[in-house]
Amino acid sequence: MTRPLRAGVIGASGIGKHHAKWLHQVGCEVVGFAGTREDSVAATEEALRGVFDFQGKGFVGAEALLDAGLDVVSVCSPMPHHYGHVMLAAERRVHVMCEKPLVFDEAKAFSRLIAEGEEIALAVDDADLAGAVNTQYAAAAEPIRELCAAAGGDASVPRYVFMQMESRGGKQGAEHDKIWLDLASHPLSVILAFAGRGMLVAGSEEAVVEKSRCEARFRYLGRDGREIEGHVLVRNVPEGPLTRRITVDDATITYEGRNDGNGVFRTYLKLGDAEVQAEDFVKTSVGRFVAAAQGHGRPLATLADGLENLRLQLRLLEVAQR
Repeated sequence: MTRPLRAGVIGASGIGKHHAKWLHQVGCEVVGFAGTREDSVAATEEALRGVFDFQGKGFVGAEALLDAGLDVVSVCSPMPHHYGHVMLAAERRVHVMCEKPLVFDEAKAFSRLIAEGEEIALAVDDADLAGAVNTQYAAAAEPIRELCAAAGGDASVPRYVFMQMESRGGKQGAEHDKIWLDLASHPLSVILAFAGRGMLVAGSEEAVVEKSRCEARFRYLGRDGREIEGHVLVRNVPEGPLTRRITVDDATITYEGRNDGNGVFRTYLKLGDAEVQAEDFVKTSVGRFVAAAQGHGRPLATLADGLENLRLQLRLLEVAQR
């Protein structure tokens, strides 16, 4: 019997704890995680044991974690560290998944960020490793197609895609560009899932960045030559209900995460009276990455997909009115 893959997470106090949980659930041996200080590592280790049956240990520093002999690693560190941590994983020949956005550091020019994204994608590819980015909402495309087909529609390649996504903005809140960087990669990943990697139609890009909301409109030319009109609205809503919906042509789909009858967290998408149950999108993303590391299929979103998503995100931020 094939042994479980040895997995680790760099930065497990936020979204990383969900990576650790799903790595465990898809059959990996989660041997540890990396933090930055002894006290924070101890707190995170205790928190992880409350999320799943964590039998690993915490390490101070990514190098120490990678020295533990990993097969796969999730990079969930703060955005300015993504580049260094993915490059380190490639050097150690460890299959790597990176949180979104692929790279970002407000101190660097957008051209430099694109160059860094290209460098890490090339480094992972040259090392013959599975590389993924966790733009998990790409997994929404298939259940959306299923819902639209059941309603008599065809969402194979839609003409129009709108996604509204709201969040609390994290512990410190989020304003202006930070809202865009936190959320915009998700709706962009849905458009890429429908259209494939392509290009923005020059001159079609319009965006606005405000304190609590960011909005963008553009046209995107997909790989088969079909054009999608994209519309993205992301907002920080400190209190009250969160609106999360996706409109594909004339069909508006709402979605939410909740536990099923067996207590398993799943995603539910609804169109009118019809509802589709799907795996939690992060679990799908992590599971597809692990399968790719084992030589089965491709990740939900590759590093090349993440690089295209980053290009879109930065271009729309570049043209935004403020």
